[in-house]
Amino acid sequence: MVLAIVFGGGGARGAFQAGVWSALAPLIQPQFVIGSSIGAVNAWATTRLAPSALCQWWLTAAPNRLLPYAKGTFAPVLARLAQLPRRANWPALAVCTPLGRPGSHVVTLSAAHAANWLAASCALPGWFAPVKVAGHWYIDGGVRNDLPVTIAQALGATAIIAIGAGGLGPTPQAETVPNILPPAGLGKMFDWSKKARQKALMAGRQAGAEWIASTEFRRLVEISSKRVQNGK
Repeated sequence: MVLAIVFGGGGARGAFQAGVWSALAPLIQPQFVIGSSIGAVNAWATTRLAPSALCQWWLTAAPNRLLPYAKGTFAPVLARLAQLPRRANWPALAVCTPLGRPGSHVVTLSAAHAANWLAASCALPGWFAPVKVAGHWYIDGGVRNDLPVTIAQALGATAIIAIGAGGLGPTPQAETVPNILPPAGLGKMFDWSKKARQKALMAGRQAGAEWIASTEFRRLVEISSKRVQNGK
């Protein structure tokens, strides 16, 4: 079984994903993680921060306010996150939308280039300018695939846990896999206030705990255990 964790876009509601991950992480180990927009940031962060530290990052290091095209807010935050030493060995992938070219662009993040690719994956039109990386221009990965389940499947994932954040883009076939979504009325995706982030984080922890208690999760763990025992 090749398990992938898929993180979707959704701005400040990415704190919800951190809460879900803090509940799931002690019980699972993915072969890779992938995300669009703020989901790419969380995907990268799972390789750099312990689950509890990621929750703390959302409370203390994430910006308290983001304004359209404001400079000196999000980019430095991403740069500092990109520089953290590796903690987990699974690959982290980011989804971006290339300008003037079809489809999505998927990149395996490395310490040397993570900050630029994360900024590109989060470059939501109307809020951030396109980002140029390696000679090409990119915008938010969620413009074409907000919850990149189909991309994870194309990359070989045979089991997927999708953790959404209520982004605005299309989610091709996301309903075909376990999909943990923020509850209705959780908060606006552009509300970066600490109070909103705390609320989203707590909701994520609750949603993660509920999913761990589900039959679906137990079945996933059983399949994974059998594969390990059989050496597969």
